Amino acid sequence: MDSIVAVQSSSTFETFLSEELDRCAFISAWLRAREIPHSVVTLAGRKHLVVRFDSSAYDPRFRMKTLVAHYDRAPGTPGANDNSAACFQLMLFAAQLAAPGAGAHNIRIFFTDGEEAAGTKGITGQGAFALGSGLRKLKITEDDVYVFDACGRGDTLVLSTAGIDEKGKSPFRMKQNALHERAVELALRVSPENWVRLPTPYSDNAGFIAAGIPAQVITILPHTEATALIHALNTESGERQRLIRVITGNHRLETGSPYLAVIPETWLLMHTEGDSAATLSASAFRLIEHLLAEIAARRDPS
Repeated sequence: MDSIVAVQSSSTFETFLSEELDRCAFISAWLRAREIPHSVVTLAGRKHLVVRFDSSAYDPRFRMKTLVAHYDRAPGTPGANDNSAACFQLMLFAAQLAAPGAGAHNIRIFFTDGEEAAGTKGITGQGAFALGSGLRKLKITEDDVYVFDACGRGDTLVLSTAGIDEKGKSPFRMKQNALHERAVELALRVSPENWVRLPTPYSDNAGFIAAGIPAQVITILPHTEATALIHALNTESGERQRLIRVITGNHRLETGSPYLAVIPETWLLMHTEGDSAATLSASAFRLIEHLLAEIAARRDPS
């Protein structure tokens, strides 16, 4: 995979951050130039790109793995970390998987539209909700769905607990919890000394979960920011729950809010002009590269 230094300084990434760009068309052209099989699927007015490889890439004995990154961004922002970094990480990974001799990996990739719409139109307005609903109609509900968001800044792998109910006993909750535990196994293999479970802002997992499909968010934070948040969450139950609601709701914090001191700077940069390529780090790209390779190597029974 290309290094972040190459990505940050490339005209390709700079073009991807430009405000006027048709990002769906850009990704499709990038994939097509590398002969990566894909299609554009329009659902509820949102255009999603679906990458599915040659039949030799799939072994029915093992679980399918769907990797997701939203390509839309908050209007008027570069969106380097939210969510251009993850898009490029999955694009580069797709090129690896499409290479001759890649072998079976049971991976498909979705580049989704309308993730940011959940903030204004509710979960059913999010592109992932219509996509997840479509998958349910096709009876595609057993994939391990990993949602990659804000994966370009930091050195600590974060498995989101947003949408996780460890005490839930419904069939859906048990599936969601089992997916989370498989993600933990991945983290232990990829970054055994530097990974955490934390509440994070909802991403496309909100739409998938609302559609009845379990989904796990994966993100990255700088170690100092992750540690500070862990300490802030180590408080009495009522305040902890209030902080979690602030985090998972991705609320815009007003000047003077007591939560500004504990919310990671990485998240405060999102939806602002400060979410630029200069904030990204090589460590995050290396970590995701290793994680993606581990996901491809897994052979969980279907």
